[in-house]
Amino acid sequence: MKPNLFFAFLLFFTVKSAFAQTEKNYKIWNPAGEAKSMVAGQAWPKEAQDYYDRLPARAEAAVRKPVWNLSKNSTGMNLRFRSDAEEIVVKYQVKGNLQMPHMSATGVSGVDLYAKGGDGKWLWARGAYSFKDTIVYRFTKLQAAGIKEPEYTLYLPLYNSVKWLEISVPEKNTFVPLPVPQKPIVVYGTSIAQGACASRAGMVWSSILSRKLEQPFINLAFSGNGPMEKAIVDLLPEIDAKLYVLDCLPNMTGEYFTDEEINKRIEYAVAELQKKKPGVPILLTEHDGYTDEGLNPERKRAYERVNAVMDKTFKAMKSRGLKNIYLLTKAEINQDINTMVDGTHPNDIGMMRYAEAYEKAIRKIR
Repeated sequence: MKPNLFFAFLLFFTVKSAFAQTEKNYKIWNPAGEAKSMVAGQAWPKEAQDYYDRLPARAEAAVRKPVWNLSKNSTGMNLRFRSDAEEIVVKYQVKGNLQMPHMSATGVSGVDLYAKGGDGKWLWARGAYSFKDTIVYRFTKLQAAGIKEPEYTLYLPLYNSVKWLEISVPEKNTFVPLPVPQKPIVVYGTSIAQGACASRAGMVWSSILSRKLEQPFINLAFSGNGPMEKAIVDLLPEIDAKLYVLDCLPNMTGEYFTDEEINKRIEYAVAELQKKKPGVPILLTEHDGYTDEGLNPERKRAYERVNAVMDKTFKAMKSRGLKNIYLLTKAEINQDINTMVDGTHPNDIGMMRYAEAYEKAIRKIR
């Protein structure tokens, strides 16, 4: 054998042998293969048309088409499990565009992994990701201090629909799916509550708040399509909720929504929930404003008008003796010129402002 061919053969054999020695076998978990739903943040798992839907299949005939399409987005949903693995691989496909002009792929289509440490504090896992036809997140060198089998929460995409998803760990490691927690807080809202424009799936304010309060949430927010409409309000009492949050005013500033129409919708939502879920608190939320208001008086007038209607309606309901209704104000949310991406949708700082304001309000209610 010629020297050059000999060395080439030796190099190939060495590389192949090294690769074989490092090759791993993995155990794979597909949540959709379980007999019982393992998706937290889902209100109607037994009635879902597709596995990761947020509304029951029967709702397609009742809600507007944009709402139905957005209900396919997996915002707020998460998977919980325990594992002692130092490597966790998540593979999945989505149905829509990977990103938007004002929102990154990691927020629109990405997953996000958190763990509980031995001291009970939340820990965030950095993942190496690849956005292709099949999206892959690879979390490596995972070692949660003070605990052998950390409890993980994997948040699903905020603005995309999951076709299928698999979680893999090395064959030698443990992997235990955890049951879905009960008695959630239910949020009905707009694009802001759905997650625009968080940088990661775990940074939508409802998920931040879920970690802060150790409380499950169900996110029923629909981008541009959350105007406190009857079709969705009528579904809310079907959920055995600990609290209902109605954060809909950002989608009610248009000309169609006169003061009378806004008042009518607020009154109906509160009456329906109190009739069918007596004693369950309702938290109403003001419009958080637009951060370009200093240079755009028209936008300032728009949110001030709907907030004035909310304030008047809320006071009228309280004067009639209604109990278990609460109000979160714009001032308490406390957005400023540094907390939004486009003057309307919060960045991560803005999402944290929301979470902090809601935390204070909800701790008082509880």
